Amino acid sequence: MTYGEMQKKIEAMLEKYDSVCIYASPDFQCGQTGGFPTSLCVCWEKGKAWLQLNDSLADEAWDITAYGQMCADFGIRDCWVEADFNNLLRELGRMPSRVRG
Repeated sequence: MTYGEMQKKIEAMLEKYDSVCIYASPDFQCGQTGGFPTSLCVCWEKGKAWLQLNDSLADEAWDITAYGQMCADFGIRDCWVEADFNNLLRELGRMPSRVRG
């Protein structure tokens, strides 16, 4: 799946949900995105999580296409509870913040 395809799937999945239904971790660096700052996002109501680049850190001349593809390679994962979220963070190799219930 390409990054564009992933974005379309996320948009379709969240069509009926307000943005307040999405939790995004503080941005962090990990090997999955080649060190480019990213956040782990989750929609608890849908039980899905994905990586989102912090593209506000890139200037217009910087091509971040490859980093977006790295997010797509991670995919859209099942994530129903805080333990799932924290396990995904561990899988990414860094624990930037834990969700506490």
